[in-house]
Amino acid sequence: TTLFLQTSLLNIMRAKYDKESIIAQGAKLFRKEGYHHVGINALLKVCEIPKGSFYNFFESKEDFVVQTLSWYGTKQQGYIKHMLKPENGSPLERLRFFYKTLINENEQDGLDAGCLVNNISIEVAGLNDQVGKEAFQQFKSWTNIIAETVEQGQETGEIRKDFSSTQIAEYLHSGLYGAFPLMKSQRSRQPLDLWFSMAFTFIQA
Repeated sequence: TTLFLQTSLLNIMRAKYDKESIIAQGAKLFRKEGYHHVGINALLKVCEIPKGSFYNFFESKEDFVVQTLSWYGTKQQGYIKHMLKPENGSPLERLRFFYKTLINENEQDGLDAGCLVNNISIEVAGLNDQVGKEAFQQFKSWTNIIAETVEQGQETGEIRKDFSSTQIAEYLHSGLYGAFPLMKSQRSRQPLDLWFSMAFTFIQA
C-alpha cells in the first residue's frame, strides 16, 4: 500500500510538469550561460519547478545535462535533414545554405551562445566521461547526415574526392565549432564568415 501511494504521488507530480518543456528551458540556459555557471537553483527557477519534482525526472545535474544533450541532438538531426533536403538545390548549394543559415541565426541570437553540444563539450567532456560520450554521439549523428550530402556532391563533381565524405563533414562542422569562441569573444560574425569562405573554397572540386 505504501509503495502504491508513493508511486501514485510520483506519477501525479510528473504529470503536473512537462519533462520536454523542462529540458527545453534548461537547454536554453546552458547554451547561453554554460555548464559551470548554472546550478540546480538556477535550473529550478527558469524551469519553474520545485526541487522535489526536478529529482523525480532527473537523478542529478549531470543526468539532466545528458538527457538535454540527447534531446537537443535529436532536434538538430531533424533540423539538419530539413536544411539539406534535395529541394534546396544541388549538394554544394544545400551545404552552403545550411551553414549560412546557421551563421545568420547566431547573429540574430546575439552572437553569444553558439551550439549547446559544443559549449558543453568544451566545458565538461574532458572531465566527465558520460557527458563526453553523449556529446560525441550527438556530434557524430549530425556529421553522418552532413556526410550523405557531401557524398552526393562528390558524385556530381561539385566537391573534392581526395578526402572521404565523413572527413569533409567533420572538417566542416568542427571548423564552425572552432569559430564559435571567436564569435562570442568578439561579438562578431566575422570569424564565422571567414570560416565559411575558406571552408567552401577548400572543399570545392
